[in-house]
Amino acid sequence: MTTLSSHNPSLKATILLILAFLAAFIPSSAMQALASEVIVVKNADLKPYREVLRGFKDTCGCNIREVTIQDEAGIEAVVHDSPDIIMAIGTASFKKVKAIRNSPIIYTMVVPWEVSLPLNQNISGVSMDISPETYIATIMKVFPKAMRIGLLYNPLNTTSFVNAASKAARAIGIELVTSAVSDPTEIPNAMNGLKGQIDVFWMLPDPTVVTPGLVDYLLNFSFEYNIPIFSFSRKYVEMGAIAALDIDPYDMGVEAAEIAKKISLGNSSAIRVYARKSTLSINAKVAAKMGLKIADDLLTQRNIVE
Repeated sequence: MTTLSSHNPSLKATILLILAFLAAFIPSSAMQALASEVIVVKNADLKPYREVLRGFKDTCGCNIREVTIQDEAGIEAVVHDSPDIIMAIGTASFKKVKAIRNSPIIYTMVVPWEVSLPLNQNISGVSMDISPETYIATIMKVFPKAMRIGLLYNPLNTTSFVNAASKAARAIGIELVTSAVSDPTEIPNAMNGLKGQIDVFWMLPDPTVVTPGLVDYLLNFSFEYNIPIFSFSRKYVEMGAIAALDIDPYDMGVEAAEIAKKISLGNSSAIRVYARKSTLSINAKVAAKMGLKIADDLLTQRNIVE
């Protein structure tokens, strides 16, 4: 009988090579074995939500059952059946399931302030925020001469993000000039305090700062005092902001699936990540009116907002 010993090195090497080759496929097979069912809880049939789900399905390699928050029987099953993983798409869905402790939960498309509070350790997710480092780096690409970036925020909503952004700015020698507000009525005075102190205004997705009336005020302020606005959504670029970074919902679904695989392979710690893929939008016409020169390599057909 042939044995694996020093007398048969070629056979031993061959078997080791085969084992190494098979090991490359273990994560995929383990996913099937360990996460046989993922229940996706949805609260609206919006295009971004559909894109998240499409990215998740394309990447997960698992069995998926979809439930809407209007389906009371389905939600009850989520609570009692202890599925391998629960994925919540949207803020209302997350609120519906976040108290569940007997299954891992992954959230996507949840407003950032809803998940900035302490969460149970079985809750992982993909933030709707892009990392502060990516934001700061992109702002500096669009406005390379800017040295002071201003922003308004409500400490109840975005403190952790603003703290991380301040650290990221300091790391590259940029000053983040922040002003805390607790009510929308405080915005005009806070903006007046930023006059002459900042080169760019960074509009955060903070519900105290971004309301329909306040967005109009911020844009008018931008034009009056020639302070460009960098935002988080293309729609504000269409309204007059100079530039924005948008999240990519499909890739958020991919990220959620990657988290699901890690959980299925035994990861017991909460995994919470920023949205990693973004799209830059630029309003070149408004930039020109403000006398700003945008680098040619940023002005691609995809980026420019007419």
